[in-house]
Amino acid sequence: MKKSEKTVDHPILVVDDNPVVTRLMANMLDHAGYTVVEAGSGYEALVWLETLCPALILLDIDMPGLSGIETCRIIKKGRRTAEIPVLFVTVSNSKDDIVAGFAAGGQDYIVKPSTKEELLARVRTHLALCKTQQELKTSRARYRKLSFLDDLTGLYNTRYLYQTLQRYLDRYPQRSIAASFLDIDSFKQVVDHHGHLNGSRAIAELAGIIKSLLPRGCYGVSYGGDEFVLVLPGYDAHSAGRLVRKIREAIAASRFLTVYNLDIGLTVSCGVAAYPENAHNLVDLLGMADQSLFEAKRQGKNRMVSYVEMQGDGEDREHFLPVDHRCSSLSMHCSALDAGLASAPAAPADEEELPHAGLLPRQDH
Repeated sequence: MKKSEKTVDHPILVVDDNPVVTRLMANMLDHAGYTVVEAGSGYEALVWLETLCPALILLDIDMPGLSGIETCRIIKKGRRTAEIPVLFVTVSNSKDDIVAGFAAGGQDYIVKPSTKEELLARVRTHLALCKTQQELKTSRARYRKLSFLDDLTGLYNTRYLYQTLQRYLDRYPQRSIAASFLDIDSFKQVVDHHGHLNGSRAIAELAGIIKSLLPRGCYGVSYGGDEFVLVLPGYDAHSAGRLVRKIREAIAASRFLTVYNLDIGLTVSCGVAAYPENAHNLVDLLGMADQSLFEAKRQGKNRMVSYVEMQGDGEDREHFLPVDHRCSSLSMHCSALDAGLASAPAAPADEEELPHAGLLPRQDH
């Protein structure tokens, strides 16, 4: 193996069993300003690819041992190397070789001996094409993620909530997951006294506190205005209650809008429910968390109520509304959720496009 003196992150890998041909192509590329790595066989190329991520591969078809066709197939099967463009180098115009090369995943071919102009033209073309494809892929991923985010808070939106939460229940029907509704107490007074702009700023600052305290794998959702939903995979009602209580206390201890020469205190009321401990489907999980929030508001705000508490027995139970109570807001919420699930777009074929889709469920806390 020989490496040029110049080093870059993504050189061009030239693979040919004839060292004269390899050196000739390497010199042409080197003089044109490209960094080149040379390999004398398919096996040697695969060794390079264990640590190297070339921008492009020039690959001889007819090599002893591991042929160029088979080498290309292995490259295209690798998760890290599959998108590297491969240009075959062949001594003949055999249609069988050319077709086999394209079938193996090659992007183009060059008949040797080739002129310097042809070699460089094809290399430039495919490097530019690969760069464009990568930029499009990055933009697609970025805009797809933005389509799931709330502009004001940076938290996820309800579309994302419906897709990922239902997917979790379908994928891990035996595992715990908790949901919590948070609502800012008496927020209308903040807007009445300080205006809608400052109200929006306060919501954004409060969302920042929520994001900073959520563990990896959990996420927050802006449910509209001054209401939020927390999704906590792997949490039961008890462990979720501890986390939500911590978030509530952090919010109550904070001062808001100080950078705008104001000093506002905010509190939140919280309701918590868990699957399968309380609920057996998505609508019930969010409905029970919402009912618990309603109970927290009824008890005086700035507190957390778990649906487990509302199901208690004895004297403690007397402090709560009956668990079968359904306020009009909860009925509206469940109707909206049903409509949201029905209208939510189909999930993408590649689950990894959803930021939380690839995360393994958390261990119960």
